This record gives sequence, C-alpha cells and structure tokens, in this order.
Amino acid sequence: MEDNKVKKLKKISKQLKKSVKSHDKQAKTIDKITKGSLQELTGLFEKLCKKGKAYRAKRMAAGEKSSAYLSGRAVKVCKGQMKGESIDETDMSIQEVLDMDVIDENITEAKYKGKTVTLNKPTRGDSKKFKVYVNTGKKNADGSIKVKKVNFGHGGTSAKRPTMRIRKSDPKRRKAFRARHRCDNPGPKTMARYWSCKKW
Repeated sequence: MEDNKVKKLKKISKQLKKSVKSHDKQAKTIDKITKGSLQELTGLFEKLCKKGKAYRAKRMAAGEKSSAYLSGRAVKVCKGQMKGESIDETDMSIQEVLDMDVIDENITEAKYKGKTVTLNKPTRGDSKKFKVYVNTGKKNADGSIKVKKVNFGHGGTSAKRPTMRIRKSDPKRRKAFRARHRCDNPGPKTMARYWSCKKW
C-alpha cells in the first residue's frame, strides 16, 4: 500500500514540475511581448519631433481626442509623409498671394467646360451629395475666369453605403462636426471643408 502512495506522490510531483516549467515559459513569453510593445509605445511618443508635437497639440486644442490614430498622423508629420497644418491650410508664399487676382464677388456666372454655371450656389451633386462652382481667382489662357467644381458631402456615386442625413438640429452632433472639420478656420472657398462648414 505504501509503495502505491509513493508512486502516486512521485507522479504528482512530476506533473507539478512540468506545469511549473510550462508556466515559466508562458510568463517569459508574456514578459517579452509586453516589454516589446511598451518600448514601441514609448518610442512612439518620445520620438515625436517638434512639428509632430505641435500638430498633435493643435488637433487636441481643436477638440480631437487623444488616440493612436492621432499619434500615428503626428509621426507621419515628423517623417514628412504628411504635411502639418499651417494657419489657413495653404502652403502659399507671400509672392504667390500677391500674384493672385482679386476675386470679384459680384460675378455670379462663368463658363465651366463650355457651359455657363452659377457661382457660389451649392446644388445637388453627382459624385458627392452636393457640388458648387467657385471662382479660383485665376485666369484661363484666353483671359476668362478659371472656375473650379467643388464636390462635398456624403453621398452620390462615391458613397458605398446609403446617404447620411445632416443632423445639424442636434447641438451635440453639430458641435462635434464643426470641431472635427475645424470650422473656426474653414479655409478658402475652393475647399470642400468651407462649404461643409457653411452647411452646418
């Protein structure tokens, strides 16, 4: 009887040793994984350059929450894969600004691809939900006004799911939309963001 008990105890001790070894291996692999990921995360925040940090701070000041997506964009700014935001989102030199023609707001119609269009009046779009024709402030080779078609909104032939409704009557949604699109400084009329902000 005693021999059987001894055998059972030996078996149990062997099993315990095996389980301890397997647990040790698992613990070591977990340590390696967590150390690696922690180093990557700390490296992500430590390696941000001045431009990246400024971009991140500006986006958070505009109402965007801190996220991995925002940090990733800040890293892209540092690497030069993405431009940081300037004051009005256009990288124009002073000379280019001086060379631009003054946009005459009184002009309501102009030619676009051979047809006469109304300027600064949003209508239902084709590739997007809305479209608007705007004066770029430049001239064509023949001296006529250069018109740009600006597509904006969710919908049209580019939408992969049903068109979204504009819910500007809901104050929370409206505030979130305006913060996300930086509507305090919507940029020039030639940008879709300007017209989206105007709608909201």
